[in-house]
Amino acid sequence: MLKSPTGRPTVEVVKTHAASPVLPDLVAQLGRQRQLVEYLLFKLLEAQLLLSSDQAAFVPIAMAEIESVLRRIREEEERREELISSLAEDWGMPPHDLKLAYLTEHAPEPYRTAFSEHRRTFMSLVDQVEKVTRDNRRLATEGLARVQAALSGLVEDASTYSPEGRVEKLVTRPVTHDKVI
Repeated sequence: MLKSPTGRPTVEVVKTHAASPVLPDLVAQLGRQRQLVEYLLFKLLEAQLLLSSDQAAFVPIAMAEIESVLRRIREEEERREELISSLAEDWGMPPHDLKLAYLTEHAPEPYRTAFSEHRRTFMSLVDQVEKVTRDNRRLATEGLARVQAALSGLVEDASTYSPEGRVEKLVTRPVTHDKVI
């Protein structure tokens, strides 16, 4: 509750917009997007398991699946933008003002509650996706460092037998393109 300059409590009046035939479609669209973001989180966790278990052969498959989900999310985002434009037209306001936070305050019930739930869930999902993405990036970097160390160990420790049967260390030198050509 707000206080007036006299110190008395005042009630803040929030403008509620009229119902629009677009609202049920928008709520349903946000539900589809929410399912896709949950599926993205699942795929990121799946990739994390592969990265942490050194199953590098399957990581490209997991990454392709993640890209596929991201593509679907972008497609659904376009549909959401169309619905937002229609709702903005119904309410006589610019589409860029119709953010989810605005809808949670100004949409009529029962849509206000639905938008509020979607907003809470999206915020939680975004936090989880960001955390898993950071962890995956760290695991991938560590995995790459292990591969590089193993490869450099092979080159440094590489040895063979001479024609006389003695063990000889192979000397490897960097080769430039000019020397190869």
